[in-house]
Formats: sequence, C-alpha cells, structure tokens
Amino acid sequence: MALLSAQNTIVDSINAAGTITIEQPAALNARLVAEPQGEASDVEPTTDVAKPTRAARSGYRIMVFDDNNVRTAKNAAQVRKSQVQARFPQHRVYVVFNSPYWRVKVGDFRTRAEAEHVMSEIRAAIPAAASSLRIVRDRINATD
Repeated sequence: MALLSAQNTIVDSINAAGTITIEQPAALNARLVAEPQGEASDVEPTTDVAKPTRAARSGYRIMVFDDNNVRTAKNAAQVRKSQVQARFPQHRVYVVFNSPYWRVKVGDFRTRAEAEHVMSEIRAAIPAAASSLRIVRDRINATD
C-alpha cells in the first residue's frame, strides 16, 4: 500500500482506482488529511454543533421498577409508570429499555437528599414498589 502524503486523505488512498464517489463536508475532509508522524496538525476542530435546549447534567433518579422477564416486564413497567405518574404528576417518569432490562425511573434530582425525600414519599404512597426502590446516578434533564 502506498504511503499517504501530507495532502492525501485516507479516502484518496482507498479510492486510488477512481471508481468510488464519496461526498463529505469540508470540515471532515480537513480532519482526514494525513499528518506526517511527529508533526502537529494545523486544522482547528469545529465547534459549530447545535446545543440542546436542555442541559443534561449529572444527578439522581429514583428507580421504581427493574425487571428482565421477557414476557411480563414491558407491561409491568408501563403499569408502574402509570401508578407513579398518577400519584406524583410533578415529577417526570422515564421508562428505559436496556436489553434485557426494563426500568422505570422517576425525577431529575440535583442532590441525593432531594431524591431520598421523594423516595420516602413514593415508598409511603406505593408500598408494592418499596422492595425495588433505589436511588441511581444518572444524566438528568436540568431545567434552569
């Protein structure tokens, strides 16, 4: 295989026969330019990525359901979500499937103390969920 020069890209070396057409943004092409070993690149990284409207930050959520039963977990997660939403409409409820587990998490809490307070309220309001309640660190949707 031929060595890449400073002006050739990886795509150019793959496409030596000229039979492949690749369309790509100019910024990606600039990042693909091969750097000679030991030299730093003069290409600045682009930062024109759109920012999300809500900032995701580290925080806490309360897990109120966690099951991997193939036949019943999805429906049970939806039932638990409905129970929690009915009694605690002020908190967001998230149903998450991370194979093979279905999980239901409540809230976007910045501190563990906030999560513990709400967890005690959930424990009192939904006794059936008491055995599966626990606080987990998670990326939360912070609203300022």
